[in-house]
Amino acid sequence: MNLDASPLSGTTGLVIGIALGVQLLFAVIGLVVLVRTPRERVQFGRKWPWALIIVFINTIGTVLFLAIGRRPAPVDVSAPTSANAAGTVQSLYEGDQR
Repeated sequence: MNLDASPLSGTTGLVIGIALGVQLLFAVIGLVVLVRTPRERVQFGRKWPWALIIVFINTIGTVLFLAIGRRPAPVDVSAPTSANAAGTVQSLYEGDQR
């Protein structure tokens, strides 16, 4: 089969190539973030539907996953040991005093 690429030469081919590259980059980023996200933080508790969305809905699927597919990470709100600046400085530089 002989394909004639003359309609895709020049600017049109470049634009299509860049668009495909960006789409592939988004899919890879989305899948890497999905793999690194713990199952507890994934919306609906399962990763495989999000993988299908990222792969088959292309760029929009990745944006959807990054926007609504993950729950926020839990924040550690442990109380500081000292309430004033002097206590904070002392706790930071406690081992450096000579």
